[in-house]
Amino acid sequence: MSSAIPLPRTVVCKELDSAQHDALVLISTGPAVATTPPHPALAAALTAHLELDQTAKSKGCVIPVSLPCRRLVFSPTGPVDRDYDDLRRFTDAGEAGVKRAMAAGSKRPLVVVSALPGCMPGRTQEQMELAALLGCLEATYTTLEMRETSKEKAAGKVEVLGWAGSEEIGRAHV
Repeated sequence: MSSAIPLPRTVVCKELDSAQHDALVLISTGPAVATTPPHPALAAALTAHLELDQTAKSKGCVIPVSLPCRRLVFSPTGPVDRDYDDLRRFTDAGEAGVKRAMAAGSKRPLVVVSALPGCMPGRTQEQMELAALLGCLEATYTTLEMRETSKEKAAGKVEVLGWAGSEEIGRAHV
């Protein structure tokens, strides 16, 4: 029986320029919010890329960034203000962003959610962040069958998952 846990260790890390992470996953409600993220290096890199690639606004992208992590994974939620949109937009964007970071070779992604307060009627920032974190964890989950097939798979898909959101939400998972 495998002794490894199916989810990675999650750490709260408020410093987006931390050298302990190898990718920054930006989950955002859209390009307008994404170009005003919590770090100036992200805005510069993302603005230039979104001007060149229109599909990145809806599909996301991986671009180089002038931070120690060296890569930025932009994962848009799409619209969140229509009457049928719900928190699954954040869950899906979180899962897609971390999967894209892993596909790019990341073993220590740092996740940050960028959403304007009140962008999703009836939902709080904490609810949006929690939904995004749950999507990220879903992407890193390794089933029991996979963990039992080899030691490499038992180690998990990522070494550590960084969380730059609410400390309360991040610590609740830790």
